[in-house]
Amino acid sequence: MTADTPKPTKLATGRAFEAGKSRPHENASLVIRNHPAPEATTLEVLDSSGAIITSAPLPAVKVDPPTNPVSRRVSFPDGTVFDTSDSHAISQLATHAGAVLQERMETWGPHLAVIVGAVLVSAWLLYRYGLDILVALAVWLTPAALVEEMDRGIVTSVDYVMAEPTELPRLEQEEVDRIFTALVDALPEEDRAATGYSLEFRGMPAIGANAFALPGGTVIITDDFVRRFGQRDILAGVLAHEIGHVVEQHGLRSVYRSLGIFVLVAFLAGDTGPVIEDILLEGNLILSLANSREAELAADRFGVNLAQDAGYDPAGLATFLDRLSVPGGAPPDWLSTHPNSAERVEAIERQIDDLR
Repeated sequence: MTADTPKPTKLATGRAFEAGKSRPHENASLVIRNHPAPEATTLEVLDSSGAIITSAPLPAVKVDPPTNPVSRRVSFPDGTVFDTSDSHAISQLATHAGAVLQERMETWGPHLAVIVGAVLVSAWLLYRYGLDILVALAVWLTPAALVEEMDRGIVTSVDYVMAEPTELPRLEQEEVDRIFTALVDALPEEDRAATGYSLEFRGMPAIGANAFALPGGTVIITDDFVRRFGQRDILAGVLAHEIGHVVEQHGLRSVYRSLGIFVLVAFLAGDTGPVIEDILLEGNLILSLANSREAELAADRFGVNLAQDAGYDPAGLATFLDRLSVPGGAPPDWLSTHPNSAERVEAIERQIDDLR
C-alpha cells in the first residue's frame, strides 16, 4: 500500500461467493476505501487472511434492496457476491452509493446536456401538438352542468372584483335583450339546444365599453358599450360575434389551454412559485376571455351569418370595428379581450359580398 492509497474501513463480515466457484469464503470482510473524489471510492472483499478477493469502484457495485430480513447482498461487476447479516451496515453503504450516483448525475456533463435538451424538446412537442389534443379531449368530456357552474363562478368573481349593477334604463335593456333573443332564435336547433344562453348587463368602469362571452353561454355587455354603440345593427353584429364564441367553444378551450400552460410551466420549472401561480391561476379569467386571432376570425364569420339570419345588417360588426379604428373615436376598450385588425374588417366585407 502506497502513501497515497486510502486506508480501508471495515464495513461488515460475512461470506463471499466468487463467480464460478461453489465453495464460499467464510469470515470474509467487506471494506471501503474512501477517496476525496467520490467516484474513486472503492469497495473490496477480503478473505479471512486479508487477501483481496475482488474490488470495484463504489458506483459500479450493486446493493440489493432490504427484501430479506436475514441477509443482505452486495454484487460486484466480476460476479462476486458478498452476503452478510449486518443489514444496518449495508443500508449505510446503499445510502453512500446513492449519494455518489446522485453527485455524478448532478455534475455537469454531456449526460445533463442530453437530459436538458430532451426536456425542452418534450415540452415544445407537448405545447405544439399535445396541448391542443388534450384541450379538445377535455372539452368533449366536460359535462354541460360543469360549464354552467363555470359561468356562475366567473360572474360571481366579476361582480365581486370589477362590476357594478347596471344603470341602463329598463327600456334600453329590453331593446338589447330583444336583439339577443332574436339572434339566439336564429341559431340552428342543435346549437340552440346545446347551451343555455343569457344576457347580463353590468356597469364596469374598469374595462369601459365591452362585451364578452363566457363558456356556458352567458354574454356580459357593459353599460358603456350600449351607450356608445347602441345602434341595432352594431349591437346585433357584436352580440352575434359573442354567441359565435360560445357555439365554437372558444372560451372553454381557452380556459383549458391556460390550465395546460400552467401545468407545462410547472413541468419545466418544478415549482412555479407564488408570483407565477398568481399570474397563471388568478389570471385565468382574463385568459379565458382573450381569444386567439383564429378564434376571432371564426367568431366574425359566424356572427356575420347569424346577424343576417336574424334579420339585421351583417355589416354592423364591420361598422363597429371601423369606428374603433377612427382616430379620435371611441376608446377601443373592446380590444382588451378582442384583438382588432384591418384584416378582420376586410374579411367581413368579403364575406358580406359573397352573401349578396
